[in-house]
Amino acid sequence: MKRVVYGLVALLLPLFFLSACIEKDDILGSALVPTSQDLTIKTLSFDLPVDLRMADSLQSAISQSITVGSIHTETFGLFRGEAAMSVTAGTDSIDWGLNPTVRRIYLSLARDTTLYMSESQRYIPQNLHVYYLETKLDSTHRYNNSLSFADCDPQVLNDGAPYLGNEEYIIELDKEFGERFFRIPMATLDSSDLMMDAFHGLYMTCDDPELALEGGRLNVFDLSASALFLSYDYDDALGNRKSQTVGFELGKYYALNVATSGSGKLVTDSPKDAIYMEGLCGIKPHISAQKIRSLIARWAAANEIQLDRIIIAKATVDFPFEFTGDPNQYDLWPSNLFPCRRTHKNNILTYGPIDEINDAVIETGDIDQSHLTYKSNVSFYLQRLLTKKSTEITAEDDLWIMPTVSQINSYTSETVYFSDYFFYRQIILNGTGAERHPMLKITYTVLR
Repeated sequence: MKRVVYGLVALLLPLFFLSACIEKDDILGSALVPTSQDLTIKTLSFDLPVDLRMADSLQSAISQSITVGSIHTETFGLFRGEAAMSVTAGTDSIDWGLNPTVRRIYLSLARDTTLYMSESQRYIPQNLHVYYLETKLDSTHRYNNSLSFADCDPQVLNDGAPYLGNEEYIIELDKEFGERFFRIPMATLDSSDLMMDAFHGLYMTCDDPELALEGGRLNVFDLSASALFLSYDYDDALGNRKSQTVGFELGKYYALNVATSGSGKLVTDSPKDAIYMEGLCGIKPHISAQKIRSLIARWAAANEIQLDRIIIAKATVDFPFEFTGDPNQYDLWPSNLFPCRRTHKNNILTYGPIDEINDAVIETGDIDQSHLTYKSNVSFYLQRLLTKKSTEITAEDDLWIMPTVSQINSYTSETVYFSDYFFYRQIILNGTGAERHPMLKITYTVLR
C-alpha cells in the first residue's frame, strides 16, 4: 500500500503545480482511470496545534567559532553564551630551553560578527573572563548543556579588560598561569591528543547585563584566525639569555558553545496571544505528530473517509506574523523557519529538517515579508504520518519549528541542510488565538 501511495503522490504533485497553467479537459484520459477511484483534488485547512517548548541538548560542538556574551530582554529573559576550546601547539619545534620564564601570555581573538539589540549597544563595554577548563573536551561534549562553569577552575586568568566589540580582542593572561606550559614535555606538545590530556583547554564567560535594562551583545570569534601566544625568556646551551614567542591553536580539535536561556518561562501548551521563537537553545514552536494525526483522523471519520485512502498532493504549515511598523523589526529575525525533527541515532541526539527542505521548488520556510508569513511544505512528512498506525507514532515524529542553514560539501558538491546552531535569533509570531493564526493547509484526493 505504501508503495502505491508514494507513487500516486509523485504523480499528483506535478499535476497540481501544472494545473494553474494548463487548460482542464475532464474527458481526456478518463477511460484510463478506474471507476472505483476518485482523483478529484480538494483542499482542506486546520488550525495548527502549536505549543511552545525549550530546545534542550542542541548540537553546539564546532571548531569554527565561539559565541561569548549575554543579552537580556523583558520578553525572552537572559540569554547567556559561554564557550570552551581546546589549546594545542601550533608547531612541532618548540624548545623551552633552560630556566624559561614567562614575559607575556595572551589571547588574540578575531571578531567574526557581533549581535546586539540596537545600534546603540554595538560597542558597549563587556567584561569577558577566561578560566582553565578542568574537564577534558571529547566527543561526549557535543551539546549546549554538556559543560558549565562548574567544570572550570574558578580562578579567573585575565585582568578583565573590557571588550568593546572591536575586530581584535587582546586578553592578557596571568603570567603564573603561563608557567604551567613549561611543564609540558616536547613529546606531549607534538601530539594533539596528549596535549589535550595535559592541558584541557580554556573556558570563557561574560558578565550579565543589568537585568533592569534591555540589551547586551553576543560576540562571535573566528577561532581559525585566533591564537594563544606565549612570550618567554630562556637560557640557550651556551648560557645566553634569549627570548621567543610561540603560538597555540584554539579550538582546532574541539570547541563547544555553552548556552543557557531564560525563555523557559514562555513554555505553554496554548500560546493564544503570541508564538515565540528564540535561536539556539531557546523557546521553539512545537507541533505534536499525534495531535496532527488525530486532527485529520477525526475529520476523516466524520466524513466516512478511511485515513489510509487519503493521498496528499500538497501540505503546508503557515506561521503568520504582523509588521509592527518598526523598520528594525527584522534585525534578529531568521531568513527562514522550517520544521525539524528531534531524533536519537547511535546515542546521539540531533535536530534536523524534514526531507522537504531538499526540494527547491516547494516552500522551504523562507520569510515572506509581503504576505507576513513563514510557509513550509510538509507534504511527504504528512503522507508518511497518515500511513502510520497511531501506536507507531513517537515524539521523534514531532515537528520543531527552527531556523535552518545549508552547507555545500566541498568534495561531493552536495548541499546539506541542518538546524541553525550558529546564530542567535528572536521573533514573535501570531498566536493560535489571533485572527491570522498558524494553519495546516492540505490539498488532497481520496482513493475510492
